[in-house]
Amino acid sequence: DFPLVDLVDHDRSRIWLRQHFHPEGLQCPRCETGWREAYRFRRTKSSRLQVWRCKACGQTYTLYSGTVFDGRHLPPAKVVLLLRGVVQGKSTSQMARELDLSRTTVHEIRQQLQANATLLQPETPLPDEQTETDEMFQNAGEKGELHPDPEDPPRRRANKAQGHGTYENDRPPVVGTVGRESGQVRLRVLRRTDGERLCPHVHGFTSGLATVYTDEWKGYSQIERDRKTVCHGDDEWARDENGDGIREVHVNTIEGLWTTLRNFLRPFRGVHKKHLASYVAICEFAINLKRITPEFISALVRVTISEHEPIKFGATGVMF
Repeated sequence: DFPLVDLVDHDRSRIWLRQHFHPEGLQCPRCETGWREAYRFRRTKSSRLQVWRCKACGQTYTLYSGTVFDGRHLPPAKVVLLLRGVVQGKSTSQMARELDLSRTTVHEIRQQLQANATLLQPETPLPDEQTETDEMFQNAGEKGELHPDPEDPPRRRANKAQGHGTYENDRPPVVGTVGRESGQVRLRVLRRTDGERLCPHVHGFTSGLATVYTDEWKGYSQIERDRKTVCHGDDEWARDENGDGIREVHVNTIEGLWTTLRNFLRPFRGVHKKHLASYVAICEFAINLKRITPEFISALVRVTISEHEPIKFGATGVMF
């Protein structure tokens, strides 16, 4: 662990937060009047933030107003580093130690940010002409819950349930679709991997003219796309179908992404299955964005997201 707060400048952190929390400019949360039309009211003691009073309506506000950090007396440096840790996938305990915060505070903020990330996941189909879809089964039980029933004891080691994983047997499936040309991915947690759930996933995230590559799992059999399969049961991992010397029939791209997701989840030492989707959402944005943008951070820290709005995240920003 490093004393990260001592290594970050207060003024630079404040400027970064203003640019990323309010990319269109800091405004009064009530009447949306710009901060230049406000009085300097006072400065907070703990976070050392300027409090503004709007000339138009009298509302007071700070840099944190309208975000999940509103009411939290955290210095800007701690907020920047906390956001950095959440996006990078650092454990809650480590962030609490490094930032000198309570684990409960860090956990609450993380849950709010990840819940927003789940709502912000894109629902648009991938533009690629070739896509791959596969599923991964992640051990995720009921971490943190008491198990008073002796017939339902808590798991002590890895889940050894037989067969395909399901939400009910604590091995929820994560289904992923990746575009070969764009490299963009769509990751979703489903309750089980039957055709009733897999087909809408593929149809929703691929264009009607796309070629879809999958394995031969029966859940994909009713996909209404040009579909090509690879048979893992016969130890087949890639196949040259048209004789051009390139083994184009495979799902190696999406299978390689499962390593990224597992590595992202590993520091948490187990995730409750009802929160798994929110952790997966953060990982999806980390894969798709590459760089943190003001548009993404502004949406991520919003207090409430009443309805899903498609947001275009640019390629510029500060890399974490």
